[in-house]
Amino acid sequence: MTEKTRMPGSQGVLSHARSLKAEKKHLHAVVQIVAGLALNAFPAAFIAVFARVAPIDRQGFLAVCLAIGAYVAQLLCAFVVESRLATPGADHSLSLPWWMALFSVISGAVLISGPTVPLPAVLMIGVIGLMSGLLMARSIGVVDGGWKREAAAATVLLVACLVALTLAQHHNGHCVRVLALGALMAILARYRPRPHRRDSGIPPDIRKAEWVTGETAVVGVIQPALTSIILVMLGPAASVGFRVISTISGALEPIIAYARFRQLAHGYKGEFAHVAIIFAAGMAVILGAALLGIWSLIFGPAWNLVTVVGLLLACLWKVLMLLNTVPFAALRRAGKTALVFWFRCTSTIIYLALGVAFLLICHTTTAVFLAFVLAQMLTNLLYHYGAKRAAANYRLVFNAAGRDKRPPSQNV
Repeated sequence: MTEKTRMPGSQGVLSHARSLKAEKKHLHAVVQIVAGLALNAFPAAFIAVFARVAPIDRQGFLAVCLAIGAYVAQLLCAFVVESRLATPGADHSLSLPWWMALFSVISGAVLISGPTVPLPAVLMIGVIGLMSGLLMARSIGVVDGGWKREAAAATVLLVACLVALTLAQHHNGHCVRVLALGALMAILARYRPRPHRRDSGIPPDIRKAEWVTGETAVVGVIQPALTSIILVMLGPAASVGFRVISTISGALEPIIAYARFRQLAHGYKGEFAHVAIIFAAGMAVILGAALLGIWSLIFGPAWNLVTVVGLLLACLWKVLMLLNTVPFAALRRAGKTALVFWFRCTSTIIYLALGVAFLLICHTTTAVFLAFVLAQMLTNLLYHYGAKRAAANYRLVFNAAGRDKRPPSQNV
């Protein structure tokens, strides 16, 4: 048999191998994203549990704690993980720093050993530590692609959330302890200490880390600031309602984060279509759960503080955020950390100005989410035109897309 007669068969085997590899990659992406959805289960379960066992003033304080916890978690993750990804040529081999694991253990311990409704200071420390550990461990898992470990950790967290919610439904005093224990186990399940070195999490380029952490600090202040303002202006019930909507729509945040981290780490373009499909499915689940009364079953009395229009606006806001991951990642990969910092400063000013103005005028949290939609639209335009000017790969893609849309006679 000649070389030519064997060629078609070998090409078929290669084609089949490539197809299996592509399917495996897509399966890993789906598992990673679905596992990431469990990340948002922790604040959602905390709100649902407190709605059943805590007074309304403590529920309002929890809303602020969760916003601050998410903010601190973003800062620490930006310093340890994102700054390394924004440094060209840096080693992307990451593991959870020892001090983050220790902080998570201490935070979980204070909640596990405390009363069902912890003191404000204990609640703040516990929420910040566990949310920081969950986000950082999850982000590192996305970068290194350990999908089996991510699925296992997510399963542990989801089971703990369901058990805690069931206990809270029966006013069992162990509900918060079970929730904290599940979050701690999910963090430690992802902890992989390296015997040959003690991971400190210090970025390779401190200057870039300062820019990346600074921009995250600027943009992340929006949620805790507005949650605190709502608590003062409209009372604890309004702040709880605002936080419930933010938490439910925040179920889409892990999908957005996955798209951002994969583009930052690997520059994948083909995965965005799969992410968009999963995002659409996630949004359909959120809206379907609202129509079927599932959120009311989960959040109990706290759901009565939510408006449907507010939830719809929050989902639209997340859609716009997903679209913005493309120019954002293009600028970061091009090393334009200073430019991204100023873009985020501008975006934060727009967000806060519109959010506070709409709140003062309308005195409703729904108006705040409308302000978020308008602010994100302006932010997307800013990043789009900035990436076209400063990121060569982004510019080439859009120039090519523009040529493809022209009639054939104009492309000649």
